[in-house]
Amino acid sequence: MPASDAQIAANRRNSQHSTGPKTTEGKERSRRNSLKHGLTGEGVALTDEDAADVAERFQTLEAELQPSGLSSRLFLRRFAYLSIRLERCERLDTAVYAKRARHAEAEFLDHRLAQVENLAARLSHDPMTNARRLQATPEGIDYLLSHWAELRGDLMNRQRNVWSLNHWSRMERLLGHPEENYRIPRTHALTQALAGYPNNIDPSELEGLNEAERVEWARGELAKVVDAEVERLQAVREGLDPDAIERDRAEAVDRCLFDLQPAMNQVRKYEAATERGMYKALKEFRAMEATLKETGIEPELNPKPEDLASFEPASEREATIEQPEPRTLPPSPLIPETIQFTKTRSLDRAPKSVESLETALC
Repeated sequence: MPASDAQIAANRRNSQHSTGPKTTEGKERSRRNSLKHGLTGEGVALTDEDAADVAERFQTLEAELQPSGLSSRLFLRRFAYLSIRLERCERLDTAVYAKRARHAEAEFLDHRLAQVENLAARLSHDPMTNARRLQATPEGIDYLLSHWAELRGDLMNRQRNVWSLNHWSRMERLLGHPEENYRIPRTHALTQALAGYPNNIDPSELEGLNEAERVEWARGELAKVVDAEVERLQAVREGLDPDAIERDRAEAVDRCLFDLQPAMNQVRKYEAATERGMYKALKEFRAMEATLKETGIEPELNPKPEDLASFEPASEREATIEQPEPRTLPPSPLIPETIQFTKTRSLDRAPKSVESLETALC
């Protein structure tokens, strides 16, 4: 269905709001949107500031070392560029390490809280393992205690009966009991008795109690389970070594210097490669200068064709490749001249099988 005149006019008006940056500063920022660190390019990814630093560094080196020819100047220009890029790597390392050191303590606390959140999220899938691991840190024990307090509050609410099988299931997960237990646990039986169905309770425990008393008895028994677990968790929390936690906190700054992201490992590789290339350029510069002083003739720079192949157009690259001339097989005395064939002829001219070859020979 073609667009109406009103829709076309609206599209034209909307297009005026998405034309991109118009100022010089905006265009410069947009040009560097995809620039991450600029450590992999051959100078194309340099920022304007770094490009100016390279030019200034080259002028300083040129005045200091006095290159004798064009080849020496090229090696010296390469050395200047790599030295600027190496300094950028060093600045990046320093900035990353400084930021991580400033936020090391906050990252330490966030990591401990995130660990509790991850364990709590997996508590329903593996209650035995995750409930045990939650008890290894004060933050994890505080999480368990807060949930036990919520359960006890709902349990002791006598204005309305809010305790349900969901509360019982949550209680079992906090206790670390797996769901694969096919026996009816006591907490389940007490939950049923609290709802008025004491069928799974030993009758001797309910002897002489009316219905209302049985409900209060079940409530009290569940409260004993909650209080016993809370008391046990508090004892576990008191048994944790606070000095060990403080040592971990104090050492967080030192650990963060070695806990690098994959991107920083890549920067390390760029830094090492840049340093090797810088010293190689300096070595080649000195060798070129020595050659010029001995001979007085500047050798030509003849790079290998394969080194420049990726920068040449495909048509020019194919034109420079010499195609081998087709070779003709020498005549064989065992095969008549009528069935001689060369590599330049079509293969369907050749005998198809041994029998056809024997027929031709006969």
